[in-house]
Amino acid sequence: MLNFNSALLSVASDFVGQFAPYQSVEITPAPEGGVFIASTDKGNIACLAFDPSGTADESTCIIPSKDLMKATKGIKTGDRNIQINDDQAVVTTYKKTTANQVIEVPVMRSTVAFAPLSGAIQNCLDRWSNTPATSPTAGRYNLTYINKALRSLSVFDSSIALSAFDGGPLRIQGADNNLIILVMPQTAEPIPKIPYWLEKYARK
Repeated sequence: MLNFNSALLSVASDFVGQFAPYQSVEITPAPEGGVFIASTDKGNIACLAFDPSGTADESTCIIPSKDLMKATKGIKTGDRNIQINDDQAVVTTYKKTTANQVIEVPVMRSTVAFAPLSGAIQNCLDRWSNTPATSPTAGRYNLTYINKALRSLSVFDSSIALSAFDGGPLRIQGADNNLIILVMPQTAEPIPKIPYWLEKYARK
């Protein structure tokens, strides 16, 4: 059985691809407790989340349906939790002002192994730990992916942090550090110079 914050599944579902092995959300138990949730759409963008209070006795890949995404979507007026047992999910919405709401949704599991995302992240971590804090290049990022990341994170936070890793993705995350969206750069380009007019404006 799997039990975790359903909003994390909903967000991860926004970043799946259309074809195997990218069409599913990977859910795995963390070594010291909690649950990892991950998705990617063939390398343009990746979603990585962690629910420290979640539980899982198996690793699985869920193909998100429209009904599942609707039922698990995060709301600002309450919390949602999902329990997955076999091919059935029970989503419970907890609100302070009304009784708990329960929805049952069928779950489709993928028979295709998840993309090797964790290995790619490990390669990035190895690079970032051995490179200077500053980079000679800046990434150019697709606005569609950035907008999608901002929209998904807005369920959890009204303020976010953005930081670009050298030779790698733009990291977008909220305040609790349990949900990270990585937008991969299209190209590496020289860091743009400060526009000449900005200095003139500053001196006016």
